[in-house]
Amino acid sequence: MSLRFGLIGTGGGGHLFAGALTGRPGGARLAAVCSRNREKAAGFASRYGVTEVFTDWRALIRADIDALCVASPTGDHARMTIEAAARGLHVLTEKPMANTAADADRMIEACDRAGVTLGCIYMYRFMDTAIRMKEAVSDGLIGRPLLAECIGLFYRDQPYYDSGEWRGRWETEGGGSLVTQTSHTLDLMLWMLGDVEAVAGFYDTSPLHRIEVEDHAVGILRFVNGTLATVVSTTAAVDPQPRILTIRGTEGTVGMVGDDLTRWDVPGGPSSDIEKLMNTGPVDRGDTLSAAGYADTTLHYRQMEDFTAAAAEGRSPLVDGREGRRTTAVMEALYESARRGRMIRPA
Repeated sequence: MSLRFGLIGTGGGGHLFAGALTGRPGGARLAAVCSRNREKAAGFASRYGVTEVFTDWRALIRADIDALCVASPTGDHARMTIEAAARGLHVLTEKPMANTAADADRMIEACDRAGVTLGCIYMYRFMDTAIRMKEAVSDGLIGRPLLAECIGLFYRDQPYYDSGEWRGRWETEGGGSLVTQTSHTLDLMLWMLGDVEAVAGFYDTSPLHRIEVEDHAVGILRFVNGTLATVVSTTAAVDPQPRILTIRGTEGTVGMVGDDLTRWDVPGGPSSDIEKLMNTGPVDRGDTLSAAGYADTTLHYRQMEDFTAAAAEGRSPLVDGREGRRTTAVMEALYESARRGRMIRPA
């Protein structure tokens, strides 16, 4: 299916969308871009061979496009998605999908009503190692899941937060380290284990940062299937480490460190196919533990392939609005638990 995409946002997320859409034989292509800064928008458009440039996103969604990529701050996602859907556009947003589950519900309702496809970027679901780890859990290789760990130990300095007026603010970013850095790993855990029944959380802001939102958070989750899990997230780790996802069951354990499949302790051990995925060393995606800069578009390309096919076939993409909403709802529940001082059931 050939889709003409418009793109709102020419920052890091915008480059990932554009890179994934560039050089695709047939199929989808980037047709228009929008940034409040015309000079920045024009330079971005020139880099990716785009001729239509806008500084008003409402003008962009009235242009000759079929679908919209939203790479603006999270606080803008709901209104942009709702208005785009009303014009009959398919919508793919950057993560997180929205600041709140209520906003996500409005986005889902608008797209359902318009009959358009809604997706949210959680591109790590398209990573080979993550797919095999999910299969191990779903196929019962580890038995009944008992315990899981999601750990994101990052470092971001104050200039990182100062680099955009939207960073570090509840209204525009929706949260801190949890939503911006650790939500990818949290999303993988939810994808593998399913719905969450209850959340208990704590968060705080360290002396290292002058921001509204948290730079470290801890959560405990109880899944509907009975699995208990911990979530640790920070951008104040002076000794940052690769992200970790581990799931332990009654018969075995599987786990990832960074992009690498590092644990496959199941009856019979790893197959030759699994061994090829294990301990292959770090994948250079352009990002670091201490600075933003993710630049590899491979996984975005895979997700874009799925999204475009879903729009053509009239099916839900792998990461549809409801999947994006679930991750937002769990993060919102962790924050709300910390504020209220009690366990919260995700909305």
